[in-house]
Amino acid sequence: MRERFNTVAVAIPAQLFNVRCHVSIDRQVPVMTDFAVRLLHLSGPLEVSALREYFGLAAEELRDLLELLREEGLVGEVNGRLCLTSYAEARFAASPDGLPRFTRIAERQSRPVFELLTYTPLPKSLSSTYWDNALPLGWRADDPEEGKTIDRAEAAFHKHFPDIERLEQEDPKRRAYSCYKVDDIRAGRPFSVPLPVHFEVDVEGNVEFEIDPQLELLPESLRSRVRTLTADRIAMLSPRVNHLRAFVEYFEDELLSRYLLAPAAAGDKCTAVKPDGRLGLRKDPAIDFGKYVRDAHGQADGAVYDNGHSRALLGALYMPKCNARVLEGLRKALAQIRKASATKIKAPPNVFWVIPDSELWGRTNLVLGLLDGLRTVLKEAFDAPLDIIGIAPCRQDEPRDRLAKRARHLLDAGFSRVILGPYRASHECFEVLLVPGAFGVATYQWAVPTADRYNVPLGFLTQSQAKLQHMAKFTQSALASSLYAASRGLGSTSDERRFRLEEASVLDFAYLDHYATPSSESSV
Repeated sequence: MRERFNTVAVAIPAQLFNVRCHVSIDRQVPVMTDFAVRLLHLSGPLEVSALREYFGLAAEELRDLLELLREEGLVGEVNGRLCLTSYAEARFAASPDGLPRFTRIAERQSRPVFELLTYTPLPKSLSSTYWDNALPLGWRADDPEEGKTIDRAEAAFHKHFPDIERLEQEDPKRRAYSCYKVDDIRAGRPFSVPLPVHFEVDVEGNVEFEIDPQLELLPESLRSRVRTLTADRIAMLSPRVNHLRAFVEYFEDELLSRYLLAPAAAGDKCTAVKPDGRLGLRKDPAIDFGKYVRDAHGQADGAVYDNGHSRALLGALYMPKCNARVLEGLRKALAQIRKASATKIKAPPNVFWVIPDSELWGRTNLVLGLLDGLRTVLKEAFDAPLDIIGIAPCRQDEPRDRLAKRARHLLDAGFSRVILGPYRASHECFEVLLVPGAFGVATYQWAVPTADRYNVPLGFLTQSQAKLQHMAKFTQSALASSLYAASRGLGSTSDERRFRLEEASVLDFAYLDHYATPSSESSV
């Protein structure tokens, strides 16, 4: 069994160029002219009379044909015999199918997109996508030609002109034969093309990543570089201390607790082979991961427990499989509350999503897909939209511009508001999605012992009131250290819709006390 637990978009730096040029375009010539040229190519020099006899032309018709051939520069005379000019012979030599190609020069505007490593033109299926939150790679670390963008783009335009024509002109009849000259070239703003990288884990805890099939659209040299740079970037991620046991105890998760291992003594550490081939100490795995996957996700496909109120999850919440389960669980929870309530159920003030401190979290628009799904289900239940607040990590001394960029990414991903603040070290890998009093999801970004820079989310979705109270407490603790709140207005003017980054007020969420106390009943 292999489970895809995360997808991350890596950033391919790219740039659009506006090119004004003159190109050689195929043109048709009269049938008689074309046929006469082919005949002379096959037969060699001919007497004028032989040409006239072959076509059965009258004297006036022959005169018109010869005049046209000479005006086009296609025929000349050697010792009184007609023969092809070097220009006409070159038309045959340059043709891949052995047929003459006649051209004219025309002005054209072209808008190729080049990736900025090998300056290969990108297909529309790649260059039309853009995701500013893709994971950056170390593309230019050893590029001695950095800074020569225009020169390299012009050289690439000539080199890849036939490919650019195929990418820009769907109709083969509209494609130019060659680039005669570049008159002007101007660079647009650089951007990043997202290329999805998929992470999978097997029951033994072995993690692998694979590049999306779109990579096959790129040349082999670039495909190889993407794989290498992706591996290098992942190797740069900081390893984390394992707090899975704290997660299980905090949320009193009965299922995960069955698979926890006793903490290993220092002398029980064993050796393992690192990715570079060296031996190193293997960390205490904390959980019997293989048995957990086989039992909870192999046959049961997400074991149900807590008297049917909880279900096991494996993978990032926004991944398609988990997305479907989360929305299914939310609908079920709201339907049961509605059925048990004699009156119309009351909506909670907000929905919260506490985001783990992980550079591999939420690097694609899959987050937007889950947020849209949550809004749809909640609106069906309450006949009104609910704000979904994202709580994200930041350091006390983090520069404000970096905080603003992170907040903008999360707002672009679909959050109504974003709260930024430092996390406790033991909570950095915790993730909680909470509809207060009704439904929640909690996962832990577990560091795989054989590759501790990969985080596999393990956890559960639930409508258990005891677990929901723990989630409300955890959300309160995340909000207690809040520093900033980011939002965008919903007005009709640009000023009303502008981005705002302000000091956070914890008092705005004091109502969570109601959901965090054991004595409270669900008011949803």
